Amino acid sequence: MSTAVRPHHDAPAGSTSKGFNFAENNFDLIRLVAASEVAIRHAVHHLSPERESGPLFWLLDFIPGVPVFFFLSGFLISRSWERSPSIPNYARNRFLRLVPALWLCTGLTVVMLFGTGYLTSAEWQPRQLLAWLACQATVLQFWNPDFLRGFGCGAVNGSLWTISVEIQFYCALVLLYLGLRPLGARRFNAAVLAMVIIFGAANQWKVDVQSALDGALGSEIAGKLFFVSFIPWIYMFLLGVIAQRHASSIVPWALRHRWAIIGSTAGAIIACKYGFGLPLGNYLPAPLILLLGLCVLSLAYSAPGLSQRILRGNDCSYGVYIYHMPIVNLAIWYGGSGSMWAIVLSLAATALVAVLSWRFVERPFLRRKRDALRTPGA
Repeated sequence: MSTAVRPHHDAPAGSTSKGFNFAENNFDLIRLVAASEVAIRHAVHHLSPERESGPLFWLLDFIPGVPVFFFLSGFLISRSWERSPSIPNYARNRFLRLVPALWLCTGLTVVMLFGTGYLTSAEWQPRQLLAWLACQATVLQFWNPDFLRGFGCGAVNGSLWTISVEIQFYCALVLLYLGLRPLGARRFNAAVLAMVIIFGAANQWKVDVQSALDGALGSEIAGKLFFVSFIPWIYMFLLGVIAQRHASSIVPWALRHRWAIIGSTAGAIIACKYGFGLPLGNYLPAPLILLLGLCVLSLAYSAPGLSQRILRGNDCSYGVYIYHMPIVNLAIWYGGSGSMWAIVLSLAATALVAVLSWRFVERPFLRRKRDALRTPGA
């Protein structure tokens, strides 16, 4: 299969282009920081919400984890597709990245629910548990049945809604490249930019759209499905695609102006929160996502050996992200609410489980990827 639209950079994935090497970066470290931001916020919010203030949370406002993940996903996944536009390889590689650890997380969650005795006291039917397991293991991770509402915060692993969104991104990327193939590179980029504007508006109008959908159908289901669809989020992913397709010019420019970009991003976040009263977190306007993406790229390619020196090729960010909420809910079940020690122990346990998952599950499966941008080392 030939590539739908040729990238602007025809060099191999690890080649040097205009002063930077695409493959030598700090993305592992950036992803770990982003995942840690999400884990810390959730742990504090659910275990001790009165602590959601102070210097730490002020600093976390500058590290919006989910938008960083979505932007980097567009940047790296589009590069992977352009490098090897084979649907079987693409599907295999995406499966190996997401699913083995996700299935392990699901299995451990079930063990936790039985081990704590929750499922022996709750009213449930085997078919309900099987349906939930099927959703967790496929593409409907956002569904949390009523019989699990009594455990922890009420959502056993609420963070997994982004996995469903990511899978939608993966499918949309293939359709995007194949569908826009006749347009050529310039029109392809113009079409993607138009989508960024349209879907970026959908994110900003998310609350209004959800309310309209709920009102039209007389229930909250439509609004909830809109929230977990790709529609309000894909503009972040598409900005990553655009940045990747122009990386040979954007990255060197970002490196030359890194301090101005970092300062502008910080200033924009402060202005949005304190000047205009806009919500931050996952709901960032497209211009701010663009600044954030430039900031991420400038940090990724500044001192590009930093991530390797610190992490030694280990990428535990996915594990931190998917395991932290079951562990937080376990702490809530055992009475950890209001305890700083419960927060610390939950985060420490998350780190330990993430390391073990990487070592014994994720890394062995990732080594089976074909035509990957990189292969995890020993």
